[in-house]
Amino acid sequence: MILWIILTMMIALAAAGLTIPLVRRYEQRPQAKTVDILKGQLGEVDAQAAANLIDTAEAEALRSEIKRRILVEDRDAGTAARPFPQTAMPWVALGLVAIVTLCATALYVMMGHPELTSSVARNVSTTAPEAQTAAADPKSHPMGEVASMISSLETKLQQNSGDAQGWQMLAWSYTRTGRPADAAKAYGKAAAIEPNNVEYLSAQGEAMVQSEGKVSDEAAAIFQRALKGDPADPRARYFLAIHRDQTGDHKGAMDDFVALLKSAPPDAPWASQVRTYVEDLAKEQNVDLTGKLPPAPAAAAPGPNSAQVAAAGKMSDADRKAMIHSMVDKLAGELKANPKDTGGWVRLMRARMVLGEVQQAAKDYKQAHQAFAGDAAAQAALQEAAKSLGVPSA
Repeated sequence: MILWIILTMMIALAAAGLTIPLVRRYEQRPQAKTVDILKGQLGEVDAQAAANLIDTAEAEALRSEIKRRILVEDRDAGTAARPFPQTAMPWVALGLVAIVTLCATALYVMMGHPELTSSVARNVSTTAPEAQTAAADPKSHPMGEVASMISSLETKLQQNSGDAQGWQMLAWSYTRTGRPADAAKAYGKAAAIEPNNVEYLSAQGEAMVQSEGKVSDEAAAIFQRALKGDPADPRARYFLAIHRDQTGDHKGAMDDFVALLKSAPPDAPWASQVRTYVEDLAKEQNVDLTGKLPPAPAAAAPGPNSAQVAAAGKMSDADRKAMIHSMVDKLAGELKANPKDTGGWVRLMRARMVLGEVQQAAKDYKQAHQAFAGDAAAQAALQEAAKSLGVPSA
């Protein structure tokens, strides 16, 4: 605000300096009075000549001198020429004021920083306002807080480079801030400290893929090391399948993808994304996957709406139990028609245990186990779920 006041005063003073000469009144020059005096003197010479006080030659010489001076004074007393009429001068002055003010304001808008305080404006030539704010208080901006955390981690790891978890955290921070190449190096340091940690190796390989945009031979070698530690690691298996596809082994890559999906646990969060990728890849390569992929997980049954809940609340205990039994029987019928649904078997066993039908839950578990004969991963997932529910013989 102070800066604006100072600039306004400066513009006003400049405008005044330009306009005062144009609008002031021009007084009659003093030479006009001198001409009158000379004319009077000319009359006195004539009177003295008539009275014979001076001779004719002297009177003629005085007349010539006085007339010469009158001519000089009349020429000097003439009004100076002006480019504009006297009545136009105020308008010319106002125009100059407007031009000066507008030009000064436009120049400041283009080159100045009216949005900054005076303390920030002094440093605007070397530091951006955002950077100054973050430097003054890094925690006042989310990116400033992350940068401060990364800087702190880097300093700590310089002092203690043997902290594998510290390198993992630093790598995670690099990934979150869009620095996959730095993340790969940090994961590599963590893996060097704990070479048997599959998580570090697998994450290092993924960061390299993000940085390079492909599964390079170096990244594939890291994934191979991860598989030696854990042959079931899904991330390493997925990217190695992509590497095979990139190197031209499309059939081998498709076999690897199918095997990965078959071994996926029922609740694997990555299974649906991998399945979509494999199906799109099969369409692109004209590969028929009929009967090769495991059945897609059944979508979770929609919950009751408000009207159904209100209706159930008005039912008697017997009617309510009958309704629940009908829903469970419907689920059992669906599983009989499509037994390759691990999620459905888990929901059925849970419902049986809630209803107190413990023996029936054990029978359902036995049927589910038989439905996935030969699929060790699915059987293991069903067994784990049955144990958590308290199903007998699980």
